[in-house]
Amino acid sequence: MVVAKLKFKAVLALCGMLLVGCGSFKESKSNAADEMIKSQVQDLGEKVTKENEQKLVEAFRILDKRMKSMVETAIKEGPEAIEYLASDLFLKANDSSMRGDSHTAAYLYKQLLKLKPNDHFLQKKYGVELIRMGNLAEAQMVLSDLLKETKFEEETLGLVLGGVYTALNDTTLAKETYQKVLAKHPDSEEACIFLAKNYSVSMNYKKAHGLIRKCSKKKNSAIFHYYRAKIFLKEGKEKTAIKFLKKALKADNTYYQAAMAHGLIKEEKEDLNGAVSVYEAFLKDNPRNFTVLSRLVQVLFSKEDFEKVLPYAETLSSLDHSDLNLRVRLGILYTDAEKYDKAIGVFKEILAAVPNSDKVLYYLGSLYQKTKKPELAIQSFGKIEEDSSLYVDSSMQIARLLQLLVQDDQNKWSEKYQSYLSERGSKIDVLKVEFQMMLATFFEGQKNYERAISSIEEVRNTGDYSEGHEYYLASLYEKIKDFDKARGIVQEILDKNPENAHALNFLGYSLLENGEDMAKAYELIKKAVKLEPNDGYIRDSLGWYYFKTGQLDKALSEVKKAFELVSNDVVIAKHLAIIYKEMKKYDKAKRYFVEALKNCKFESERQDVMEALQGLQELRLPASSQ
Repeated sequence: MVVAKLKFKAVLALCGMLLVGCGSFKESKSNAADEMIKSQVQDLGEKVTKENEQKLVEAFRILDKRMKSMVETAIKEGPEAIEYLASDLFLKANDSSMRGDSHTAAYLYKQLLKLKPNDHFLQKKYGVELIRMGNLAEAQMVLSDLLKETKFEEETLGLVLGGVYTALNDTTLAKETYQKVLAKHPDSEEACIFLAKNYSVSMNYKKAHGLIRKCSKKKNSAIFHYYRAKIFLKEGKEKTAIKFLKKALKADNTYYQAAMAHGLIKEEKEDLNGAVSVYEAFLKDNPRNFTVLSRLVQVLFSKEDFEKVLPYAETLSSLDHSDLNLRVRLGILYTDAEKYDKAIGVFKEILAAVPNSDKVLYYLGSLYQKTKKPELAIQSFGKIEEDSSLYVDSSMQIARLLQLLVQDDQNKWSEKYQSYLSERGSKIDVLKVEFQMMLATFFEGQKNYERAISSIEEVRNTGDYSEGHEYYLASLYEKIKDFDKARGIVQEILDKNPENAHALNFLGYSLLENGEDMAKAYELIKKAVKLEPNDGYIRDSLGWYYFKTGQLDKALSEVKKAFELVSNDVVIAKHLAIIYKEMKKYDKAKRYFVEALKNCKFESERQDVMEALQGLQELRLPASSQ
């Protein structure tokens, strides 16, 4: 059945064409059948389902019947009617072909051939459309008849028919066709190559080489050397194949297929450096050859040779702006090379093409972070939507950026920072604890300890709330001098694990700072040191005990150990400065005073250091210590 060969969208298009154009042929008038067909096609629209498939088949049968009637009528009425209908059908067939609708085009050319059966041009067009729609068997019959009639005058058509036979696995007829083309067109490079390939498929390598050798005597073309190399490869003669690939490039240094074949031989042997050398040698003369450039970039990426790949990736990207994956890679290469402005430029271009790409927005946000443009970074991260896998991380990045902005300008950013942490934390369960802790740190920096405590209590024992958070909460209770509450929290930890060094240290240091039961404080801290001898914070507690009890040498020894373990802690640096000051080693005291100030993150910390070391800057060093 004819309709079985047509795609249903093509049938719909064909129905529309026949209803709109051919109805005007001569004196044909619309009848009840036409009206029924119009109604059916309109009902079907563009969606063809099993329910309406039969309906469409029936509509096509009626149209096909009408088409045959029009063709028969035109033939009966003579040349003028034939020409009239043929012109209309040709325009529609040609239009269908240009739109890629080979099914409709083939159907219309078939009708045209009924009107003009000896028209070689129409036979050729019909054969080509049959090939395009995959009907090779029928195409072979049409083209073979046409070539017999034209005595192989058209070289291209003969090559097409040979290709059809090859696709149908009929090597004998393919060989005969190429032989006939070559006999008629002895200078045809394509016929020579295709015939040689045919011999090669049949493993008649000697004949294949002999044919190409004969053809190459007339013209030293790179294609001949290239195909001889391909045949040698099939024979397993790799060294000879490479020799002929080099000959091909010598004959034509732009013949990239030879460079690709040589490079792929190297790649298959896992000689990636050798492949890179082949591709680079070719690109010296042909720096913008897309195929070889693409392969070289791919190999260099696989070797992770990012420094070397960058200039090639730049050139490749300039040749194909539509390759967004390559442009993303180029942006990452620029980032790794610390060419941040170029990376930003690339990602902004990509974003113009895919404005909602979460990955590109994330890359941009990260680049703005690196280039110290926090507001632009926040803007980029903020565009990442909730359903993205990067939403949680981007939310965290925004929070950290706002935290930095607050430190620079508290008046401008503190309100936005607080509202962001509260609102976004309530939306993302996995960040709720983290954001409440950030809020607590913010309020602590303002010495608003009650609000800091409230922020932590809100998420206590929920989600990712941990033992470390409990210590922080306890330290805040200490700051409002609610020692019972603070120690109660830590005692609960110690009850679960009596050997918890950090809990022991916390309780000991609390007693120490408040001058309560110094013996008990020492006992707790000493036990903690024994459990965790390389913990700088615990070492500092022991050193501070010695300071409080007037044992300055021991105090200095322990706090120096603590500083070596944790050199960026404000309290440990402050303790060292205080000990040196007490020992009247003012130069050393000033040094650690500066270290403490350098590590302060909040104004409240800076004020504590200044108060603890009040007057140190005004002290003059004694002459004996200079």
